[in-house]
Amino acid sequence: MELFKFNVGVGGDPTVLELGQKINGAKSVMWVERYREAGEFEIEANLSSGLRDFLPMGGLISHADTLEVMIVENHEINEEVDGDPTIKITGRSFETYLENRVVGTNLSRASSTFAEYTLAAGYTWAQAVTLINDHITAPPANANDALGNITASTAVTGTGVSEVRIIKRDNVYSRLLEILAIDDLGIQSRRRNTFPGGDNTKTVLSVYKGANLANKVIFSWKSGDLDAADYLFSDKKLKNSALVLGRYINTVVDTGPIKYDRRMMLVDANDIDGHLSAPPTGGTLTTLLARMVTRGQQALKSQNRITISRADISNVTKYQYRRDFNVGDLITLDGNFGQMAVMRVVEYVEIEDENGESGHPTLSIPGE
Repeated sequence: MELFKFNVGVGGDPTVLELGQKINGAKSVMWVERYREAGEFEIEANLSSGLRDFLPMGGLISHADTLEVMIVENHEINEEVDGDPTIKITGRSFETYLENRVVGTNLSRASSTFAEYTLAAGYTWAQAVTLINDHITAPPANANDALGNITASTAVTGTGVSEVRIIKRDNVYSRLLEILAIDDLGIQSRRRNTFPGGDNTKTVLSVYKGANLANKVIFSWKSGDLDAADYLFSDKKLKNSALVLGRYINTVVDTGPIKYDRRMMLVDANDIDGHLSAPPTGGTLTTLLARMVTRGQQALKSQNRITISRADISNVTKYQYRRDFNVGDLITLDGNFGQMAVMRVVEYVEIEDENGESGHPTLSIPGE
């Protein structure tokens, strides 16, 4: 793993990401990329390596085989009577910087009268991009809140539920994760590059949906791609009816089974009517109830009957990360007992130490 740090670029702006220097002297390195949750890294070295000064907190790093950018957040020093003190340097992926921006700050700067931060009706991937850009690009963000050479974008296409969303005041990153979870989307930072589809002027916070490789990448028990697997056959969590509950109104979505076979879930829809100050009537009521029905149908459709609940991928599988699949992609597990399952690659861990290099994916049921 060839890690490198970015030096401060033009105008003293650390997010320009113009120059780089190789990171030397590490005893071990761990680099973890994740689909929606934050990625992370860990570098262990002797304190005498000089990495404490070379990688100051707040610095930005990457490595040669990826476009991901991560932030240096912590220095942990261990000192004993005998031996060279050691340092552990850790941090997370760049999008976690959004913890430093508060939803609606642009509105608060414009007026001392409170106003709710609202995203216009649109698909979640477009709303996620708007949420980010409203708080890191100027305008609408204040010029001193903006980040140099950073923007958000998406290439996701298709259709989904398009609705107005009122976003609660909190740090932008927390609210962003909530929006991404609705349609099982991911986010990744992509440093500026000249590759096809890349941006050669800016680092992009990309809202994306992994590719569907279920018919191309098949990790098979018979082929030796799996070291271990757990199987769960259960309808315990599978529901076929939903009570969709808002602040003032609610509705029930049934999909057929009755009596003993009816299994109901509760679906939170407070965001649909929670901004109202009184129960809706007339056309407004009809519109909001239709949105609640859609919300219930989506919740029911998103369920999965679990068969393969865990799998350990062999180190000798023929499929290689970044060549055959990436974080976020859908792949197929062909297990034992005639069971097959489509899973999402939600994490990939790379480790380099005295024992060599290794890599391991983590899989999850889509939408969970």
